[in-house]
Amino acid sequence: MPPKSLIDLSHPLTPQTTIYPGDPPFAMHSVCNIPTDGYTVHAVSLGTHTGTHVDAPFHFFAQGQKLHEFSLERFVGRAVVVDVRHLVCARGRIEWRDVRECLDRTRGTIASLGPRSEGKIDMVLFWTGWDGWWSEQKYFDHPYFGRDVAEELVEMGVQLVGVDTLSPDETVLVQDGGKQKEDAFAMHEVLLGRGCLICENLTNLGELVGRNSGEGEEVWVSLAPLSLHGADGAPVRAFGWTEKPPITPSNVLILFRNMMKI
Repeated sequence: MPPKSLIDLSHPLTPQTTIYPGDPPFAMHSVCNIPTDGYTVHAVSLGTHTGTHVDAPFHFFAQGQKLHEFSLERFVGRAVVVDVRHLVCARGRIEWRDVRECLDRTRGTIASLGPRSEGKIDMVLFWTGWDGWWSEQKYFDHPYFGRDVAEELVEMGVQLVGVDTLSPDETVLVQDGGKQKEDAFAMHEVLLGRGCLICENLTNLGELVGRNSGEGEEVWVSLAPLSLHGADGAPVRAFGWTEKPPITPSNVLILFRNMMKI
């Protein structure tokens, strides 16, 4: 049964779309129009990392997997949304100890992360709230994550990490001197180096968390990218929804244990 309502997690692509420094801008112009040709066609130009998009390992590693080499199932599944808004400041780094505290606030969240083959959740989305600065200069001053965050997540078996910022790593601008710091791309290197996908420029994660207020409901997301053969990444029409898990003996046992703790 399809979900009753979907939450759009993608930014629209417009001439004002925020682009990573040095990447090609988004552009769309008319090629054919109804008065002249009887139909409408537009030409679109964009980079593989435009707007809300997914990074494949090939983005950073010459021998890394390309986008078409991942099964479609890898982009759809249950997700844990981690609220780190209270940790956020411009260009501030968020460490694993901080993320761990956020996960510990929700009972059972840490234990739920791991390989799908073990019935666990392998997608983690970080809600920083920085998507509110989309299309503004301040969007480049987003918070970012330390190397230890990536290392801990991949050790758990997480297979996709999403952020509502331009990058999980710090973005360095020309006006800042353009000098990359040590470990400038730590999250990319660790995650992509271990075959873990990255989804950037997500939005509306707060709505997804709000819909997840029901007892026992699970967050699901679809982050399926354009099917670009040989690509290092591609734009995504991301969306999410919540649903109650199917009734199984193990779920009943978990519910019973939770009731006994009340």
